[in-house]
Amino acid sequence: MQARSFFNPNNRRLFPKPVGFGCVWVLILACFSQPAISAEQNTEATQYGYSNLYGELTPTQVFALMKNMDAMVMLYANREKPELARTLPRRINFVEGYAPEEVFVALNSLADHIDALAKKGGVEPVRRVTRESDKAIPAEVFLLAGACLDTMAATMYKSDPSTPLGDFYSNRSSSRAKTPSHVYALVDLLDRKLTILLGEDDKQDKVGTDGYEDTQTDYR
Repeated sequence: MQARSFFNPNNRRLFPKPVGFGCVWVLILACFSQPAISAEQNTEATQYGYSNLYGELTPTQVFALMKNMDAMVMLYANREKPELARTLPRRINFVEGYAPEEVFVALNSLADHIDALAKKGGVEPVRRVTRESDKAIPAEVFLLAGACLDTMAATMYKSDPSTPLGDFYSNRSSSRAKTPSHVYALVDLLDRKLTILLGEDDKQDKVGTDGYEDTQTDYR
C-alpha cells in the first residue's frame, strides 16, 4: 500500500505545511484516526479491518474526505461550467451491505474521471493505491480517497492559483457513524456529477424516493 501525501499548492506535495513526510502522516492520521488497537489484535479484531502501518481508519473518516470532494466538485462546476451546475444530481441513491473493497473499486472509477479533468489541465493523474491483500481495507480506501482529493485540488489550482483550497482538507464531522455503504453511495454521486461535467451523459439525474440526505444541504 503506497502512502500519498495530501496536496499543498505552495509546494505541490505536503499538507498542511512543508514538514517532513513522516510528520505529515502524523498530522493527517491525528485528525482522522481513532486510537490504535494493540499489535496483538488482528484484522478480525475490528469491524472493517486494521492496518499495521496506518492503524484503524474507518468508513466515517473516508466519508469525511468524500464530503470535501463533493464540495470541491461543486466549486469546480460553478466556476468552470455554471450552465451545468444546477443540473447536477444532488441526492444519494440508497445502498446497503457494501464492503470496503466495493468502495475501493468505485473510487478507482471516480479516479478515472478525475484523471480526465487532470489531463485537460496538464496535471498528473491520481496516484493509485495498491492493496496489501486480496480485498481493500478502510486504510487503503482512505489513501485512495485522499489521492483523488489531491489531484482534484491540483487541477483546480492549475487553472486558478488564487483558488482557496485549505477548507477542502478539513475533517468534517458526522453526527452518525458511516458504513462502507454510505461511502459507496457518496462516491457514486460524485461519479455521476463528473460524468455530466465531462459531457459523457447529458441526462438529468433521476431522483428516487429512497436515499440518504441531500449532500448539498445536510452534512450531518
